[in-house]
Amino acid sequence: MKHLRLKLLEEAASLFYSTPNLRSRGTHKRSHPQFESPHRKKARHICQWVACDAGYKQSDVARFWGMHHTSVIYGCKMVDNSIETTPAEKRELEKFLKVVAKHIKENGQ
Repeated sequence: MKHLRLKLLEEAASLFYSTPNLRSRGTHKRSHPQFESPHRKKARHICQWVACDAGYKQSDVARFWGMHHTSVIYGCKMVDNSIETTPAEKRELEKFLKVVAKHIKENGQ
């Protein structure tokens, strides 16, 4: 069930931010320009923040995204700083949370 919810979160972020393939894909990930996109990074950080805020362990989130738990900690800190200092980022996050809730309701169990 946890994997399903994280997958739905990833799908919602891909739709909202128009960035496919949010998870790390091994050492070849830097060979394609899409993987360096700041939008992709931002979407992944926000997904990690949402998952941790929803009660997932950082280690579970890291495992799902294929990275070390310290990367999840960093991503969450980036989002925290962003929403504390930029009202537009906070509004964007609120919109994204609505999209996530709708996507999980429509596609989840």
